[in-house]
Amino acid sequence: MPRKNLPYLDQERLNYIFEAVYDPLPENAAETLYGDDKMASLLCALKSAQGFNHRFRWDDTCDLFHQFDPILNFAHHTEGTTLWLAMILAIQELYGFSDEKMRNLMKIMTIRK
Repeated sequence: MPRKNLPYLDQERLNYIFEAVYDPLPENAAETLYGDDKMASLLCALKSAQGFNHRFRWDDTCDLFHQFDPILNFAHHTEGTTLWLAMILAIQELYGFSDEKMRNLMKIMTIRK
């Protein structure tokens, strides 16, 4: 069940989140998206969850590989792929998205690193 009062994830916001998938939090995160404090705070929460997922939830992130590889064309056995999957898992769990909803969101994103 989707959560209320979270920022709506459109293409621009997904690109904003995944632009930072490899990076630590920027010092000026609040200014990164037109001064949107709510979006900057969301990015902070997602980066924290991504770090936790990356470090401690290997099995959960690996389980997502086959669902999202056809959409994002991941490299096999790389740290970068694990960071992407850790972020996908963070978004999916925070928002309460189904696997299908999350796959559809990944299709609208244009960031591909």
